[in-house]
Amino acid sequence: MKPFLRNGLLAVAIAAFAFWWFKPGYIELDVPVMKHKGGGAFWWEQHYSQITYADSPGTFYVHRRVGTAYPHTQGWTSVEEVFAHFDRLLDQRGWGRTGVLADNPVMPESRLLPPAGLRAYYRPHQYLGDATILMAVWPIGGATEGFHVVLTTVNPSLLRRVSRAMD
Repeated sequence: MKPFLRNGLLAVAIAAFAFWWFKPGYIELDVPVMKHKGGGAFWWEQHYSQITYADSPGTFYVHRRVGTAYPHTQGWTSVEEVFAHFDRLLDQRGWGRTGVLADNPVMPESRLLPPAGLRAYYRPHQYLGDATILMAVWPIGGATEGFHVVLTTVNPSLLRRVSRAMD
């Protein structure tokens, strides 16, 4: 093989590996929820962000979705009914509920809402600190019946996972 061709193939292989290594790993869950009357989407806001900490390598890839539920559309009349819907769907996808979410910088609501309005989910075969789903649900309040729903997925980068495995 000619040196020029070999070096070109090596450069392509290194570029592909680097792309794979540093590619953002957002988890975008397809959790079906009935659209609002008139066709408006349930999930009306999405954010993609990254969180890093000064004392540890790697990044967390955060995908945050915000929606609004109304009893006349989704049929949920309590925070527990909203969570029951998502518990069932996430369980079908291999996510297990664990503990109580509190004071998590990824989800600001965890600093404001009582524990009854917060949930965290992990894949049972993973270590804590790996991919996580965080949820917050609370009543809209005032004259409007309904609930705010926030679903946030958090996925550590490959560098963060490798670093954690070496601890």
